[in-house]
Amino acid sequence: MAKVKKANRILTVSETEVNKYLQQGYDQIDDKGKVIKRATGGRMVPIAEYNRVLDENEKLKAELEELQKKEKKGAK
Repeated sequence: MAKVKKANRILTVSETEVNKYLQQGYDQIDDKGKVIKRATGGRMVPIAEYNRVLDENEKLKAELEELQKKEKKGAK
């Protein structure tokens, strides 16, 4: 069985139905909630690239937060 997600709705479907749900805008996820396959409805970004961007985004958010903390310390 596979899990698919769209917004806050998560469904468990058979492996043969995954493509149907991908075309309807659902993403396939693993047991931890991480996206395995993105919805194919017009999207053309490979999942590896998407995951790389997500990881980079989290890294940059942490770096920004650290810089903001240093700035606040310097302003006092």
